[in-house]
Amino acid sequence: MRTTTAIGAMLVASLSQGQVELGTAVHFSGPAETRKLIGLATPTTDSSAITVAVAASGIVHWAVAGSTSDTLRLAMDPDVSGYRIGLLVRFIPNAENPGKVWIDVDGLGAFPVLGNDGRELEKGALRVGSVAELLFAGGSWILMNLSHATCPPGSLPINARVCMDVEARPGTLFYQATERCGERGGKLCTWDEYVAGCTMLQTQLTGLFDEWEWIDDCSNHTHSADQVGRFTCQSQRAANVITVMTADARCCYHPR
Repeated sequence: MRTTTAIGAMLVASLSQGQVELGTAVHFSGPAETRKLIGLATPTTDSSAITVAVAASGIVHWAVAGSTSDTLRLAMDPDVSGYRIGLLVRFIPNAENPGKVWIDVDGLGAFPVLGNDGRELEKGALRVGSVAELLFAGGSWILMNLSHATCPPGSLPINARVCMDVEARPGTLFYQATERCGERGGKLCTWDEYVAGCTMLQTQLTGLFDEWEWIDDCSNHTHSADQVGRFTCQSQRAANVITVMTADARCCYHPR
């Protein structure tokens, strides 16, 4: 449909405001400097035309949260008519998530929330009073502003920058151990990482002091490697025949 002088005259003559719904596209004609719409209001549906000011404010992405057990129910204004890849939603959680959590927007169905690392959320990833920003993609909601780096499943944080495996894998050759940790997105722990984790997480780690464990270190020769933890957190020795010697293996991770 082309805009016409008649429509403009009618709106001007009425000297009133209201919500106008057009069932077809609007095509502007005439000089470029006159091609504009004046008086667009806040949208009432997710397909409504919006002004630059409304888009910049983020109003159309804002939701109010309510929760039922492990599902957060979000109400948006205007309502969302359906889930689309790239749909962005922002809200303030009204409760800390107990762990894995689902999001249901406007009653359209619940989908799981993942961190931007692709893993399920840990307890407290959604914090009361902090804005959460979710992006719908691949059948899941992705928390874009994860408040903190999370440790991989099966590991615990030593500090804000390093995580350590809870369990050690027994009877592993050195090169097998390094390859396994690399495939899991980590590496063998260094001496200081192992000692810190062993000391601080001792009651939560399994397999400590059962056998020597490989670390990311070598001693005096490229074909030797260090082993730790046989009797105490500070136990250490050099393994000189790493092609045949085995030990337990525990990985460390530097989450981003």
